[in-house]
Amino acid sequence: MSATPKFPSPTPKFPSPSGGPIFPSPSGGGQGGGSALLNIEALTTHFRTRSGLARAVDGVSFAIQPGQIMGLVGESGCGKSVTALSIMRLIEHPGEIASGRILFEGKDLVTLDKEEMRAIRGAEIAMIFQEPMTSLNPVHTVGAQ
Repeated sequence: MSATPKFPSPTPKFPSPSGGPIFPSPSGGGQGGGSALLNIEALTTHFRTRSGLARAVDGVSFAIQPGQIMGLVGESGCGKSVTALSIMRLIEHPGEIASGRILFEGKDLVTLDKEEMRAIRGAEIAMIFQEPMTSLNPVHTVGAQ
């Protein structure tokens, strides 16, 4: 008996601005769509170093619909954490979001000032960091945290 995946992987569409895959939204509308809870459009995050410009995230695009679960998977050093930190606007100097849009409930998080972003972060959007045992209290439910 062969096992079939319960949730097949989406078929990537080419090209994105960086030449990588763009995954369509579940509604089939390609990039974006009016109902996306989170819509990342051509996100580019760079780090300026003494050796030059490090392009940690280069043209990442995806959409997440309300109620959808998405996993960001890739090799070590491919930009998963930098993508998540960019969405949360937690990139510190010498890093910067060089271009792209991060639309959360229709608001472009890239354009918000620090106070507006602080009001959203934790209250409306959150991130569980890579070591969940140091981030989550096992006494409380995940939803309460």
